[in-house]
Amino acid sequence: MCINKAIYLLLGLLLFLLTTGIAIAKSKTDLAKTGTAYANTLTKKPVNNQSSDTVQKPDRKTPDPEKISPQLKEEALIPRLVNIPAGCFQMGSPETEQGRSADEALHRVCVKGFKLTRNEITVEEFSRFITTTNFITDAEHDAEEAGCWSYQKGTKKAWDWQPWATWKKPVQESALIKKEPVTCVSLNDVMAYIEWLNRETGQQYRLPTEAEWEYAARAGTATARYWGNNPDITCSYANVADNTMSGSAKWPETHNCADGYFFAATVSALRANKFDLHDMLGNVWEWTCSKYEEKYVGNEASCIDKKIPDDVLISVRGGGWNAEPARTRAASRNWGLAWSRQANLGFRLVRDR
Repeated sequence: MCINKAIYLLLGLLLFLLTTGIAIAKSKTDLAKTGTAYANTLTKKPVNNQSSDTVQKPDRKTPDPEKISPQLKEEALIPRLVNIPAGCFQMGSPETEQGRSADEALHRVCVKGFKLTRNEITVEEFSRFITTTNFITDAEHDAEEAGCWSYQKGTKKAWDWQPWATWKKPVQESALIKKEPVTCVSLNDVMAYIEWLNRETGQQYRLPTEAEWEYAARAGTATARYWGNNPDITCSYANVADNTMSGSAKWPETHNCADGYFFAATVSALRANKFDLHDMLGNVWEWTCSKYEEKYVGNEASCIDKKIPDDVLISVRGGGWNAEPARTRAASRNWGLAWSRQANLGFRLVRDR
């Protein structure tokens, strides 16, 4: 009897131990499965391989200069552009306009919209090109003539080819200021500058056509000047031959006003036209890309080929700091050869794209 009871107790104990072992093993298996699932939640990649914005820190690295956008490069090289709307206008002047020349036949021209530099290209901007390329201008290597056609007061012939005159020193009596328009640059020099600028910026710059230039200068007006017909209020808008003197020197024919400048003025010093363009008249003459012909036959609306022969006349517009009222008109025309350069001749640019 006692033996049987002992056997029953032993069997019960063995059954208890067997049951407990199975439960413990099952618990370890479940824990292992839970651990694996948790581990998977930590290493699981976001859907569509998108990283989480909430856990990433912003990139604060300094931009690589080689990866700066062409737009930023351009802004460092060239002044602000103005959008000129497309339109049609009467190019030239009516026969009744005072100071009119025979080459200003009135005719209708339409132009597409374009972008034009607000100011004439400055000494500072042109000097970047020289510094980068070591370019030697036509005035510096005496192409066709020595130096640049410039003014020197107190001499028997005030205007002449001056061997000392270059873009670095266009006139003797005036110190070079970096915000003044660059002058003593030939069309050859200008085309070299444009080629460099296009390469540096990835943009497409060029000179304006003669028609684009006059359309932009007029800015929707039909008067002789974009401020009206009265030449004696010119000095608020343009740096021209006026009552301003340099010592005892005075221009022979003047506007009856004073702008405070005898030679070049800094760009934007005077009032702009309705397109927000400065110095479209006065300060310096400006190169265009059009072939000059005394009678308008359509060349005024197009650019001449890049290869410009030395004997082809190129239209020049705007009048300079020594211009009398007749030459300070929107319709007034002049011309130059590709190698020619003057102390009162500069340029501004159109951007095609």
